[in-house]
Formats: sequence, C-alpha cells, structure tokens
Amino acid sequence: MFKKFSRWFAGFLDDVNGKPVHYQDHNVVINRQRYRLVRGQLLDIPQLLEVEKEIYGRTPWNKMAFKIDLSRPNTLYLLLIDGDSKQLVGFIGAAFNAYTQDVHITNFGVLPAWQHQGLGTFLLSEIERKAQADHFVSMSLEVRRSNRQAQRLYREIGFHQTQTRARYYRDNGEDAFDMLKKLEREGK
Repeated sequence: MFKKFSRWFAGFLDDVNGKPVHYQDHNVVINRQRYRLVRGQLLDIPQLLEVEKEIYGRTPWNKMAFKIDLSRPNTLYLLLIDGDSKQLVGFIGAAFNAYTQDVHITNFGVLPAWQHQGLGTFLLSEIERKAQADHFVSMSLEVRRSNRQAQRLYREIGFHQTQTRARYYRDNGEDAFDMLKKLEREGK
C-alpha cells in the first residue's frame, strides 16, 4: 500500500513541479550572425547576473533566485552565446507546468548592445517551439507597466494582456501586466 501511494505521490509531484525538460544545445544563425544556444546551468549564474546588471543597472534577481529557478527540473534556461566573442548576449528562463499545460516565462533579457536584432524574438520563439513540441497549450509572463518596448514585442508575437497585478514589483511597487499566448497544436 505504501509503495503504491509513494508512486502515486511522486507522479502527483511531477505534475505539480513538472517533469524534467530536455533540450539539446545547438548552433543557430540569426540575421546572418552565428550563435550557440545552450541550456543554462548553475555555473552560469554570475554571467546571468552581469547581463541583468547591464540591462537594468541593477540585478532584479539575486543569486539565490536564479539558483532556485535553475534547480527546478521543469525549468529551462536558454543562453544565447555569440559565435565570435563567445559572450552571453541574451537568455530566457521558462517553467514548463505540466498540470496547467502552461509555459511561464520566468526571466528574459538581451544585452542593450544586442537589442533590436531579433534575438529576443528568437529566444521567445525557441521556447514556444519547445512548448508546442511538448504539447503545452499556452505561454504566460508578467511585464512591467512601464516597459512598453517589451509589451510591444510580446503583442507582436501574439501575447495579449489578461490582467493587471497592482504593486507587483517589490523594488518600486510598480504594477505588472499578466500576458498570455494560446499555442497552436502541432499538426493542426
């Protein structure tokens, strides 16, 4: 009886926490520039913090927040590495929730010098491709009310606002917009 319960409970936790997300590193070309797309690991946290600092002038996420997110089996971080300089130029983190069938973008950024070159769109589309291949039905995220540039990007690729979260961001009490994109089923 206990073994049966243990197997059921482990399966239940897999559905809640998510099953491990598999991803194969590979080379990509975006606007005739070569990049390496790799799965993020705990040892990448210092670089992720540096990217955030360069984007925001501070680090919205601390080392522990990245460690927790990267340690979840159902979270996938993709790092975009420039093929020439070997520099991390952008990243995206996404939690694949099997229970809700939603892929939630947890963190996302592209270095300012590399923005407006299609890299952010590429990272989002790569997560979407993985989500569709794994039969998820939606993608979701939060975005600052003041971040109109990101909102425009998200709308261009099919996200729409679902609600406003008052005083969501702890650093300054700014509101967040929840955004959602319904995914097409592969083969339909």
